[in-house]
Amino acid sequence: MATMTSQSAGSQSSDSAGAASRSVLSLRGHELGGNSVLVKPVWHSSTPGRIAQAEEWGTASEGWKALSAHLARRPVSQSVAALLPGKSISLAWGMPVAEPVTSGSRVPTTSELCAALDRLEHGKSWKLGTNAVEVAIAWMTETARRHGTTAGLNGNAFGLECIAFARALPALSGLLPGDQWWQLVDRLFLVVDEASHGNELSVLERQWLAAELPLVLAYVLPELKPARELARRGGQELATALRTAVAADGMPSARQWDEVPALLATWARSRILAQSLKKSGWNQESQDRYANFARQVLRLSRRDGGLALSKTEGSRAGRDLLAAAFVSADRADRILATSLIGGQELPRNVSAKSLPPPAVNNEAAGVTVLRPNWSRNSERVTVTRAGSEVRIELACGRDVLWSGVWTCEVRRNGELLVPEADAEWDEVCWTSTEDADYLELEIALPENIRVQRQIVLAREDGFLFLADAVLGTEAASLEYRGALPLGAEVSFDPSTETREGYLVGRKPRGLAFPLALPEWKAQPSAGALEGTLEQTLELRAARRDARCLYAPLFIDLNSRRIFRPATWRQLTVAEDRQTLSPDVAVGYRVQVRDEQWLLYRSLGKRGNRTLLGHNLVSEFLVARFKTDGDIEPLVEIE
Repeated sequence: MATMTSQSAGSQSSDSAGAASRSVLSLRGHELGGNSVLVKPVWHSSTPGRIAQAEEWGTASEGWKALSAHLARRPVSQSVAALLPGKSISLAWGMPVAEPVTSGSRVPTTSELCAALDRLEHGKSWKLGTNAVEVAIAWMTETARRHGTTAGLNGNAFGLECIAFARALPALSGLLPGDQWWQLVDRLFLVVDEASHGNELSVLERQWLAAELPLVLAYVLPELKPARELARRGGQELATALRTAVAADGMPSARQWDEVPALLATWARSRILAQSLKKSGWNQESQDRYANFARQVLRLSRRDGGLALSKTEGSRAGRDLLAAAFVSADRADRILATSLIGGQELPRNVSAKSLPPPAVNNEAAGVTVLRPNWSRNSERVTVTRAGSEVRIELACGRDVLWSGVWTCEVRRNGELLVPEADAEWDEVCWTSTEDADYLELEIALPENIRVQRQIVLAREDGFLFLADAVLGTEAASLEYRGALPLGAEVSFDPSTETREGYLVGRKPRGLAFPLALPEWKAQPSAGALEGTLEQTLELRAARRDARCLYAPLFIDLNSRRIFRPATWRQLTVAEDRQTLSPDVAVGYRVQVRDEQWLLYRSLGKRGNRTLLGHNLVSEFLVARFKTDGDIEPLVEIE
């Protein structure tokens, strides 16, 4: 994550910093602990006369007494917190459970600081071992020491701390002496000015400091004319980010995945603020962009409110964030949010056609969601790719069966083939129909080897098909190992006599068939499907003197069907009455009770081939058998 460098911060002298501050607030500040000289603030015309007409506003002055009394009378209903739904601390929305801490020994952790300032904002008492004056002075001293720098989610959440202090400014006026209160205001305005020119800030840092912080200052200090003027500044920064930081359809990039919850949080809070302020620049384009992003995050969310592929579970704060994200949203989005967040199924009178498509793919962002419907209990497959890494999550109801990097190890003649540093998974095909969602990816390996990765989620038929095709040009000894990271509460329960096994969470969720391996364990095999001590589901396969290798995995996700009698067979594929080698083309039949499916993959040049009496010219086929013995394609790639 990029941050402003110490070199750029050091290039600013104290004089230039003071000039920037005076240009915003008409303040001239000195070192902390000394006296501060206040040049007359620029008051808005609505400010009470006893404040605006005073001569001084420092500690013990008549102007300060009038201002602090005026701010103290402001009801909690006018606070930023009152605008936001939920009972959790809104600055904790989207943040990881292990929140970052500040580095100063006298300064509380970020979570402690935000919690204490949140209490003040809600009209409650200060609740830290150190009094508010000492904390504020220590925080300003520490931030002055790292002047011009901000840190992101893995360091000091400086932006959140600034926002927390800004939101509590009215309440702090009753705890801090006037000089320290004005120094705090001065520091926050200066931070906004610096952030506006901080080209090395990450997207998230810039939104905290250059969008949300000025909007908060504009909302909590309407008495100051420069504060009101920050509304448009923050609104413009917010609109720019919504236009440039995410795709037009709102899909976030796989490369910024870890920041997605925090981005939604700052944009949800900022949107509500911008809509509450006059002249903030919030318009229909901003609303449309924001709505697209929020809808995509809803697609990417787990049932508990957490983000798919994240290491943290959902929480009350996460659910409050989603609720805030859809305040005043369109009807379709409100229905989805209320259902998925509120724990209820979709109303029966809501037509699926009136809702956004449940499945989506954005090639440029590197993100795909395979999903049959918007039901909270439906299967959900989330896939991201960035560089040579593919991450995948399968969730069924409340269970996350696996989540994390889908590894792929290929050895050729015993040598591990490692992708080049600049190798990337490229999208080959995406299609979504009434029958199935299908994604195909490809990456190049050394020795003229390619791996094509296939993912099929059958909507009505209720199964997931995963496969890696190792494609080479010359015969060699090929070994494959693929692993899926199982959820913490999920186990793989293998069958005693055959090579299939159950995926078990709170209850059995799926039955996995390694189609390229013999069904019965008594039959010899060069591969295996196993649960490992590393909590992964591992599929291994090997072939000698072969140009290609296919490693498919069929997972029946229909809970009403997975305990029924099941079997699978490897089929003979022929061309011109000649049986083809498995490194040229493969076919499989899967049967669960009276339901059957046919799967076919060409690993070489396509040809006119026969499989179970069916003529095929396609490269890939997934089909169901009809009652008359004919087949009905679910996915067919020609």
